[in-house]
Amino acid sequence: MWSAILLGATMMGQPKMTGNPVFPGWYADPELHFFEGKYYIYPTFSDEYERQTFFDAFVSDDLTNWKKIPRILDFADIPWSTNRAAWAPTVIEKDGQYFMYFSAGDGAGLGVAVADKPEGPFRDAIGKPLIKEYINGAQPIDAMAFTDDDGQSYLYYGGWRHANVVRLSDDMLSTEGEFKEITPEGYVEGPFMLKQDGKYYFMWSEGSWGDSTYGVAYAISDSPTGPFVRRAKILESDFSVGKGAGHHSVLRVPGTDEYLICYHRRPLEEEHRNHRVTCIDRLVFEPNGDIRPVKITHEGVEARP
Repeated sequence: MWSAILLGATMMGQPKMTGNPVFPGWYADPELHFFEGKYYIYPTFSDEYERQTFFDAFVSDDLTNWKKIPRILDFADIPWSTNRAAWAPTVIEKDGQYFMYFSAGDGAGLGVAVADKPEGPFRDAIGKPLIKEYINGAQPIDAMAFTDDDGQSYLYYGGWRHANVVRLSDDMLSTEGEFKEITPEGYVEGPFMLKQDGKYYFMWSEGSWGDSTYGVAYAISDSPTGPFVRRAKILESDFSVGKGAGHHSVLRVPGTDEYLICYHRRPLEEEHRNHRVTCIDRLVFEPNGDIRPVKITHEGVEARP
């Protein structure tokens, strides 16, 4: 029904919008990227743990028409995984290769896979977990890869209310140096790093992922390793639109100063904790550098060429 309303609006001369959710199916923890002239979303397949055994990806030329790329990484090809609970992938490009860091089940650890193209297929890169131990109390899940302006890459990760950051090696296949705990007040999971105007914006999910308390907060630092002091909550339930909005990513639209936030939420009528959908809305920085609270919508954002 919603797609029909959007189509009608477009035919009447109004801007074409993405609509929310942006594609069908139960998908969560989405990471939005712009690679090789196209938009990509890498999400978790949001179902019971035993059925979360692979990763799909979605690709679009304009943020509105999304094509599913099935099983870009399958746990059947990863002997060290638990073959369940494929969670929260993060993808980053370096020197023409694409690296995916992913959660491989409760307890199996964080893995790293590599591909020659952003659509994959990805292959397990080292034949074992990149991080398996619970360092500083952080469950090895929910990785987020970030490369700073000086070329140094970092991996942020952690569940169980603890967050770590560690440097990645030049080949992106190992870690270097200490694992530094950077847990801010309220942190639960889902870390994300964004650099804007020379400042480091560390973002995370807090509350409970299975109910309407879930949301996103942020901190600002002069360093990619903190310290990070909680500043404000910017994403949460709106009971006229959706509930449990969280576990997000942010993309600066190429060639603009506009930012998009890609996140999951649970439709108002849904009670199943895994019935989550992927949405995109605007993220706005105030003149003083603060982030404006996100307005979640049914309309989404305008299509992009």
